[in-house]
Amino acid sequence: MSSESEIVVLARRVMSHRTDEAVGQSGAIAAAAISIVAGPFVFTSEGIPLTGQVSMATVTSVLCVVLGGIAFAVSYVRVSVQVPAWRSRPLVWRIRDTAGLTLASASISVMAVGAAYTTFQRAFQGLVVGRITATLLLAVVVGVCCYTLSLIGHHLSSSRVAVLLGCFLGAGVFASMLTADNPGWWQSNFSALGISTASSASAFNFTVVIAGIVLTTLADYLASDLSRWPGVTRTVDRLVRVVLIIIGLALVGLGLVPVNLSRVGHDIFAYTALVAFGVFILAAPVLLKGLPSSFVVTTGLFGGLLLVIVLLWAPGGRYNFTAVELLSVLLIFAWLTLFARTVGSGPPRDTAPVVEVIERQAEEIVVPPVQSAPVAESRTASAGGRGAVAVALVVGVVAGAVLTRLLEKTT
Repeated sequence: MSSESEIVVLARRVMSHRTDEAVGQSGAIAAAAISIVAGPFVFTSEGIPLTGQVSMATVTSVLCVVLGGIAFAVSYVRVSVQVPAWRSRPLVWRIRDTAGLTLASASISVMAVGAAYTTFQRAFQGLVVGRITATLLLAVVVGVCCYTLSLIGHHLSSSRVAVLLGCFLGAGVFASMLTADNPGWWQSNFSALGISTASSASAFNFTVVIAGIVLTTLADYLASDLSRWPGVTRTVDRLVRVVLIIIGLALVGLGLVPVNLSRVGHDIFAYTALVAFGVFILAAPVLLKGLPSSFVVTTGLFGGLLLVIVLLWAPGGRYNFTAVELLSVLLIFAWLTLFARTVGSGPPRDTAPVVEVIERQAEEIVVPPVQSAPVAESRTASAGGRGAVAVALVVGVVAGAVLTRLLEKTT
């Protein structure tokens, strides 16, 4: 790759960042305009409460899911189509990535909106918002939601997908806990959240299914990042992808087959996910030898904590199996986030061609052709050559540092 093409790539990245911001703001303005038009038709002149069956929370949630989901999907696809590896993937996988990430992001926004309105309704009990005020508030909230989701879609990485997955799973499970019709669900296990006929059970199963889909997408992100590490072989790269996809599919099956539908099938999916996660954590220090030693030590600590949690439950009897599931899930996804951040902090893929160009040019200058010349002239020439080499090396180092800094800012 020539140096001119590298400059073009850098220029495109800088312009892409500005364009991403413009797209996010344009989407927010469009969403706010749609909300202003729809508000007077939805809200009555008598006013509308913040929460309830027909309220600010429900109307805002619907628009955030639809418009926010569109904003995220457009941003995500717009950036992804510029990556050759993403374009070369099967259409089904691309649809899976877009749908899973969009549903997870939009669902988090809905949960945040619902929690905010519920908090304010309890703080201002009996408050009813007028039509004009409700319309303006709707426009502001939906606009901010679309702007935020658009920026998230533009700047996804393995670490951010891991954080998105953890936030989505945590928010969905916590919301199911709060709305469960059986207050004693925790006395059995987590699966009890998905067996009732209430909406909380459907929300729990939906959360687990989408989390599994997002995890299969995260597997592709992590495999792509792992390929940049010099100490990770292609076999290990593929093995990590396969294990994470298996865990993701197990979570999908866990949500699609509640325990009241098939206890055997549900347990198979549950044990598959837990065992695969445990084996993956324990095997990571051996398989991923190229990663920093600090992460290997951290992985060992997480594996030891998982073992302690199990021992306190089975022989110790300190708590029930629900506590084992809760603590294990928290540790697993905390480790997964650290793993994604560690892998994502590897050497930037796009800086390799730049370094090769600089090194090749430096080598051409460092090894000048041998010329027959008088002794005095050769000394002068060698002194001038050393000066040229020194200047070239300084310029090369500065250029490499500047290019690397630009790449870090634009990625």
